[in-house]
Formats: sequence, C-alpha cells, structure tokens
Amino acid sequence: MDKIFSIPDTKRLKYIAIYGIVATVAFTVIYGFCNSMATTAVTRYSLYTDWELDIPLIPWMIYPYLSLNLLFLISAFVIKDVSAIKGYCLGIVAGALAAGVIFYFFPGNLGFVRQEVPGYESIYRAMFEIDQPHNLFPSLHITYSSISIWTMIEQTRNKVFHFILWLWLILISMSVVFVHQHHLFDIVSGYILAIIVFKLVVTRYHPTVFKPHSFFSKNL
Repeated sequence: MDKIFSIPDTKRLKYIAIYGIVATVAFTVIYGFCNSMATTAVTRYSLYTDWELDIPLIPWMIYPYLSLNLLFLISAFVIKDVSAIKGYCLGIVAGALAAGVIFYFFPGNLGFVRQEVPGYESIYRAMFEIDQPHNLFPSLHITYSSISIWTMIEQTRNKVFHFILWLWLILISMSVVFVHQHHLFDIVSGYILAIIVFKLVVTRYHPTVFKPHSFFSKNL
C-alpha cells in the first residue's frame, strides 16, 4: 500500500528548515511591502461585479480559510523527496514574487465592507489587522493552497487521499469569498498563477517524483 505520511529524517528536516524559511521571508517581505504601498496608492482597482457583493458572510468559513497553515504543516510529512521540498518552497517564492509585481502596480479595492462578526470577533479582527484589503488579485491564498495540494497529490497514488485534498482545495476556494477576503476574479487569477508556477518551477526541481502517468504531468 502506498505510504502517505512519513516522519522527516535529518536531511529532510534540513531542507524543510532552509527552504521553508526562505519561502516565509519572501512572502512576509513582499506581501507586507505591497500592502503598505497600496494603502497610499492614488489609484486602486475594483475587479468585481455588483452581484458579488450580495454573497453572504459565513463566519465559520474562517476555519477552512485558516487551514492553509495546516496544509503547510502536513506537507512536511507527505513530501518525501528533498528535491521536491526545494521545488515546492521555490514555487511558493516564485508565486510571491509574481503576485507581488501585480500587487504593486495594480493594488485592489475590496468591495465587501469589513465588519464585526459576533462570536468570532477576535479571530476576524486579527485577520483584518494582518491583511489589508489591497493584495487581492491574484489570491495567494488560492495559489499557495493549490501548489501545496497538487504537490502532495503527486507524492502518493492513494486515491482516497487525493479525493480529500481536492475537497480541501474546493473548501478553501469557497472560504476566501465567504469570509469576504476575496472576489471571484481573485480566485481565478490565483489558480492561473498556481498553474504557471507549478509547471514552470515546482515540477522542474523534482522531475523524478512526477511520474509520466500523473494527471498533472499530462494535463495541468
């Protein structure tokens, strides 16, 4: 039976630490800088339709939204090849760099009005303080979750695990709208960026892991 999870050995832990730190620093610096610049931008872009503003806020969807962090943790136990770890983390860096250019030149406006959410005040307040409503398109939440899930899918042939990961991706994709953090264009552009980065960066660093029979190798 295909083994899904394994405890990282010393070599894997080293790669996870080094490249994980690089990816984290790249995201923090680029995302934070672009958010800061957008707050003073003269022109910001509103890429959403009026009917989208009628989409309700579903408070509990904050949990699948925040589960992106759990994906990062789980990936450490699923991605077994050290070169795959490198490719995955560099994909995260590439995604941040590409999105950062767009964030800088095309800062966005969030159409939803941010509000207090009864019963979830502290968690939503913390999210609002960290994430200013300008780094909208492409949604890095979508890009990162897609890259994480697609990489883990390529690490195992377990169909049940694949199914769970696909459902997880769908749930995260829904959550970014239902917590009023993103619009539909942000989701679509986030997927497009994920596909480009996955094909051009992630798979390039570990071709032996991505088998010829793979759905992603053939179709993505």
